[in-house]
Formats: sequence, C-alpha cells, structure tokens
Amino acid sequence: MEPGLRSRLARVPVESGRSCSPHLPRVSRALAATPEFQEALRRARALSDPRRLMTLWLLRQEGELCACEVQSALGLNHSTVSHHMRELVRAGLVRTRREGKWIHYSLAEGSAALWPIRRRGRASP
Repeated sequence: MEPGLRSRLARVPVESGRSCSPHLPRVSRALAATPEFQEALRRARALSDPRRLMTLWLLRQEGELCACEVQSALGLNHSTVSHHMRELVRAGLVRTRREGKWIHYSLAEGSAALWPIRRRGRASP
C-alpha cells in the first residue's frame, strides 16, 4: 500500500463513539491492502494526467502509435513521453510492441471500452 494512504488510514479512529459505522475504518484499511484496489489506484492515477488521457484517446483513434508520434502529437520530449507511457503500461491500459529500435504502443485488451469515441474512419456517435 502507498505510504501516504497508509498514514492517512492509520489516523482514522477505529472505534469512535461519534461514528454510526465504527467498523468502516477497518474495512477501508483491509480494502486498501487488496491487489484489486491497488490496480484500480494505478489506473486512476494513470487516467488523472491530461497528457496520458490524450495519449489514450489518440491510441483509440489511431490504433497504434510509435513513441515519436506520441511525442509529436503532444509536443513533449522523449523522456517525458517515456515516463507517461511507462505509467500507462504499468496501469495495464497500454501494451507495447518492439520493432528494432522502435516501440509501438496500442491500447491493451479491454481498454478501448473506456473511450466513447470510435477509431478513425468511422462516424462518431
């Protein structure tokens, strides 16, 4: 569990006469420690950055992009693109394909359902 979240949850009183549901702090601590919660947290963090969100939209529209295309589309330098793509891959939203020195990115299986736009060449709803 993330140290900041762990310390905030530790400060929540476990048994409090002021709470109508004194068991909830224990429930939230247990939930925060689960792998499912940690995965949801990684995805939420990945989606919270506008540049990563734009990259996902571009991948949805284009199907696959190499790192230099992401760099060009967003006006970012190579190291910044690498950082953002690493976060998206780590969150399970993007997959990579290496072709020589080139790395190509596409949406991971199931990630396309997150985006209400259609791929290029098709009419938008």
